Amino acid sequence: MNYLDKIINYVSPKSAYERMVYRKELERNYTAARTDRYGQWHPRNQPAELTDAPYRNLIKARARDLERNNGIIQGAVGIILRNVVGLGIKPQAVCVSNNGTELWKINDRIEELWAEWINKENCDASRNLNFYQMQEMFLRRKIVDGDSLVIMGYSPNKNSDFPLLLQLIESDLLAEDLIQHEGRYVYGGVEVDDYMAAVAYHLRFDPRNIGQVTRTEASRVIHGFLKLRAPQTRGVSALAGIMENVRDCGEFIESELKAARMASALTGVVSSEHPGNTIGRQMTSPTGQKITEIEIGTMLSLAPGEKAEFVTPGRPNGAAAPFVSAILRFVGMGLGLSYEALSRDLSQVNYSSAREGRLQDIKTYEMMQQDLIDNFCQPIYRQWLDSMVLNGKINIPGYWTNKKKYQKCKWVKPGWKWVDPLKEAKGIETQLALNMVTLQDACGQMGYDWQEIVEQRAREEAYIQEVRALNKIQTDGGENNSAQQS
Repeated sequence: MNYLDKIINYVSPKSAYERMVYRKELERNYTAARTDRYGQWHPRNQPAELTDAPYRNLIKARARDLERNNGIIQGAVGIILRNVVGLGIKPQAVCVSNNGTELWKINDRIEELWAEWINKENCDASRNLNFYQMQEMFLRRKIVDGDSLVIMGYSPNKNSDFPLLLQLIESDLLAEDLIQHEGRYVYGGVEVDDYMAAVAYHLRFDPRNIGQVTRTEASRVIHGFLKLRAPQTRGVSALAGIMENVRDCGEFIESELKAARMASALTGVVSSEHPGNTIGRQMTSPTGQKITEIEIGTMLSLAPGEKAEFVTPGRPNGAAAPFVSAILRFVGMGLGLSYEALSRDLSQVNYSSAREGRLQDIKTYEMMQQDLIDNFCQPIYRQWLDSMVLNGKINIPGYWTNKKKYQKCKWVKPGWKWVDPLKEAKGIETQLALNMVTLQDACGQMGYDWQEIVEQRAREEAYIQEVRALNKIQTDGGENNSAQQS
């Protein structure tokens, strides 16, 4: 009660009461503004970089620690990578002529050279990862670290068949202490213009020489991060919101395991009615040997007045499994995954619930796939195609006057197996018959290239017809020979 309220209360207690009730009602209109239970909750409103910068590296270090040592995080990240990247998101060239006719020869040539370039010897500057492994690494570091970066450069060998090289780097190389560069602001190593668009990246490739900073144009850098606020220039680990629960769960499991081991190690206690006995005296066998371990089938003999009481271990704890399940549900919600996907526990689901949960998980995977295509695969594909046309490996008339038309491609994503293959297959068959989906879409759901499917089926059908014709000739020839002999 403030000073004014005290005066009103002294003059008119009724008015003071009504005033207090009215104030409480106002507070209830905005539950999030209540001050009773949330009296210590006073977050600050400030720009994105000021909010994230002081804690970004600590969160990243903790996320990496969980990635190394926590099975829940290892499993969660692995599930995302297997479903989003799988064996790789692959391009299918769709160059067309001015009249809309697909340029099959050019498309085949593009895909032929692409299949050769994606080998680690050709695409990776360090020659460690192929292109699809680089997709996985790029996404992994985006999830765990919050930032994932790759530099597009060119081979020093001017005679190389594949000039474009990719260099994956970690966000640790960003010069976060820089404030400005030639009048432009630098946030977390990212130089921006007046519209907060990245202009360049300032990197320390040699951490031992802090004075040597390399400025790399943003057009050569692919920077993957989860953008949650408009002016944001750097990312924060996607594990930030769940790592406390995950760590608590890990420590709980570890403590339960220790308690179980301790409980199992203590077999029993021997008590005696004789006060002269030494506390902690070991039992002896009939031959006089001290008994320190009890094996199955062991018979004990006790001295007069002694009795053995066996300990009933309270482990495993019956409440442990529900607690871990609850934590896994929280972790799944934080990552956009179902409990079943994260835990692989399908004991409580049927076909309908399993399918619904799977469909929701697929939506999460599809969003991540599209982001990876838009911000990693497609920019690299465009740069690669430019380099291949420049060095004469691919001849596309009029390429430089209409690059966007020739740089179009369809990315084939890894598919997902069906919960019930028969039901799902009949559903797709019906959709195809009603022209609700295309063959490309139907094959893409399973992660297949529809053109490869059609071409392979044609080859198989031609081979079947060839074998049938050959068998017919042999059969007819045999029948004629038999008739002649008769």
